[in-house]
Amino acid sequence: VHHVIPWQSHGLTDVENGVLLCWFHHHTIDTAGWDIQMINGRPHLRGPVLFDPTRTWRPAATHRANTPSADPPWSRSRQ
Repeated sequence: VHHVIPWQSHGLTDVENGVLLCWFHHHTIDTAGWDIQMINGRPHLRGPVLFDPTRTWRPAATHRANTPSADPPWSRSRQ
């Protein structure tokens, strides 16, 4: 879990200030020119000039982990 507002800058260690990142991005987001902020409880990213010359804030993409799975076969009613 990555602190959106860094702990060293008095960012809280709670769900509202956390975002899940993979290991690589968790260790490089602060040094690779990316910025992250929460807007209405959703992370938004701003890429470095190399990727986005306009440095526009964009909502994080929807991930399959946010999509509910279908009911497992054993819980479906038999017809």
